[in-house]
Amino acid sequence: MRVWFDMITPKQLLFFRPVIDGLRMDGHTVLATSRRYREVEQLASMLGLELSFAGSRGGKDLREQLELSLERMEQLLPQVARFSPDVSVSVASADCARVSFGLKVRHIAVNDSPHSLVAGRLSLPLSRHLMTPWIIPFSAWSVFGVTRGQISRYRALDPAAWLKRRPDPPKEGPTGGSGRAKILVRLEESYAPYLAGSDESWSERVLVRLARDFKGYELIALCRYEDQLASVRKKFGSSYSVPEGAVDGAGMIERSDVFVGMGGTMTAEAALLGVPAVSAFQGAELYTEKYLLSKRLLLKARTVEEVSRCVSASLNARYREGYRRRGRALLDWMEDPSEKVIEYLKTLGSDAK
Repeated sequence: MRVWFDMITPKQLLFFRPVIDGLRMDGHTVLATSRRYREVEQLASMLGLELSFAGSRGGKDLREQLELSLERMEQLLPQVARFSPDVSVSVASADCARVSFGLKVRHIAVNDSPHSLVAGRLSLPLSRHLMTPWIIPFSAWSVFGVTRGQISRYRALDPAAWLKRRPDPPKEGPTGGSGRAKILVRLEESYAPYLAGSDESWSERVLVRLARDFKGYELIALCRYEDQLASVRKKFGSSYSVPEGAVDGAGMIERSDVFVGMGGTMTAEAALLGVPAVSAFQGAELYTEKYLLSKRLLLKARTVEEVSRCVSASLNARYREGYRRRGRALLDWMEDPSEKVIEYLKTLGSDAK
């Protein structure tokens, strides 16, 4: 079988890498593509994952995004046509879905984000099948024209795909009983359409409040884009460590005492690794958030005051110990979603497209 993967975010590299490795070990041929993006390029290098890059995303301007998408499809088309895949796989790549549809290639979506309406509307209606976590109701996908018969589910949150392959973290905790406690903050996906109209000063206000309330702690801010990185380093470089290159996100979480997330993936990572997680996500409540809240593995903050209070509560040693046990037990209970994706792709075989 010949399989094309289009991976356009760091999370997608982490999720699909074991799928790609598994397929190749079984003798299948894989084409792995992406687009130019700082974190993706650097993480691919760290993972030793060879990608063929085509195009870039652009910023928030809608016309620029459209123009770059059209250019990217033009670049992908000859390469994909030469490769002649039996099936294509992406999370919600509009470029992958559209090129696949035009070439009569079956497109499989692996998606845990029904809240991402724009990406979903541009890809899911052109998808043959959807694979998704079991906590997301079938009805959540109906807005994209996906029927229940087109959906298969795995009993895991997406980060389990790579976290199950990591060794257990040291039992003595990140500070080992000495040194400054670490608070790790992951900034929001500022270019995402689902955050359009949200408070653009939110991340800055959160960083200001944490710097004020937690002097003496080690504060770390993880940025996504070049402009975000430059702004945070300029305004908060004296209070926060701001890594410039791609990092081992799970490793940084394991070395932290508290994680504050303005997105979804790393927040779920922290919960499953047993590191107290505080969600400062501005969008509508996510299904993953609802689930982690029900498992007492998440604190939700809607104001900067709540963020500070949640971080303070998460530094309690007794809370941290119980949290660690619950998070690791939940990760152990979950299926390996990568294996489920491999199993499904193998059922497609190399029959007629």
